Amino acid sequence: MEMFNYYLKLSLRNLTKHRLFFSLMIASLAVGVGVFVANIAIIKSMANDPLPHKSDKVFNVSLNIWTNDNPNAKLLHIMRYDDAMHLLNNEIATHTMVHYQSQVYTRAVDSKSLSRVQAIVRATTPGFFPLTDAPFAFGGAWQNDRAQQVVISDSLNKQLFNGINSVGKHIDVDGKPLEIVGVLAPWQLKPKFYQAAREPFTPTDDIFAPLETAMDNEWSVRVQNMSTELIKTVSDSRGKNAFFLQAFTQLDTPEQKMEMQNYLDNYSDLRKEAGEYLRANDNRLLDVNQWLEFNKVVDEQMLAFGLASSLFLAVCIFNASSLLLARYHSARFESGLRRAVGARVKDLFYQGLVESTLIGAMCAVLALVFSWVFLQLSISLFPALENTSDIDIGLIVIAISIALISSFLSMVYPLLSSCRQSLSTVLK
Repeated sequence: MEMFNYYLKLSLRNLTKHRLFFSLMIASLAVGVGVFVANIAIIKSMANDPLPHKSDKVFNVSLNIWTNDNPNAKLLHIMRYDDAMHLLNNEIATHTMVHYQSQVYTRAVDSKSLSRVQAIVRATTPGFFPLTDAPFAFGGAWQNDRAQQVVISDSLNKQLFNGINSVGKHIDVDGKPLEIVGVLAPWQLKPKFYQAAREPFTPTDDIFAPLETAMDNEWSVRVQNMSTELIKTVSDSRGKNAFFLQAFTQLDTPEQKMEMQNYLDNYSDLRKEAGEYLRANDNRLLDVNQWLEFNKVVDEQMLAFGLASSLFLAVCIFNASSLLLARYHSARFESGLRRAVGARVKDLFYQGLVESTLIGAMCAVLALVFSWVFLQLSISLFPALENTSDIDIGLIVIAISIALISSFLSMVYPLLSSCRQSLSTVLK
């Protein structure tokens, strides 16, 4: 411990004596680490597992049923109302949910203000909440498929009711009063796997409403949709070839998955016997991570940026190493004197390690500042990244580790080169 304190004092003296040189070196490393960590923050959020404890048990359902004779038609993740209802009636899955996204304007019924706020609606079924592990702060889900009831998010509850328990209160949605039966706790799936095909990093939906109620109220469809016949309204899509509903199911065992696959295949055969057509693809069950990968949620451009930032970090380490090599070369006489009065080569090496650790610690602090700045700059240039970039505790630990490793890598060659010089050569 005594020698460590000595090495630390010596390192602090060197850093103070050559403050301009070491400031340039630390800044160079910090910029490289900061850019690298900023990219890692974005990629980490994009590649995050939203349901780590059961992502291999929750599956997207895509049916191979189509309405015309085109076996090569692309397999869709959307289905018709009748297909969705058949899926909901299965007795195999632990939980099943069907949904679509809409947008409405809402306000608290008892509010003195007549101004409305725009809200994103998830028209769904009660299975949505246990399947996604959505946490409730107050109340729970509706029990009636056509209930004039809704669940609202924590953010909307704060916006309309200042965050109090609003269960039992009513909100006006496009002119119709709906009762609040549940309020979610603060919650954000990253990414929103059930919306992976479109905008998977948007904030939590504002309103969750019964699917039948949303369709009866003609709330518009704001997701991918298509039809092979004229559809006048959303409610008119029942019983027709309008594809707009998405489905997920939770299958906790391999046996459940096999049964569900057979259930979907048998349904396809029944529809074929009824005169409909099937695509060449099989009915598909993709788990959460397979589904995210299928939709390329991790942007390939961000992976390219990540590779570029790692190369940039390598260049910064090389530059810092070159600076240190020049510094150790100029200080070789000082090292020679220390060795002449009894210092061993390993003593010089240990002192260099303490110095690199000190530099790495300073670099880590500055790198965290730079990474935050680079993230804000990225968000200002690309607003779509706003909800993908978080610097959490895990990332802070990674940033500190990278800074320490970078400092060590930049110092190891100059230090070894300095220690390998013969004492007689240095003293001459």
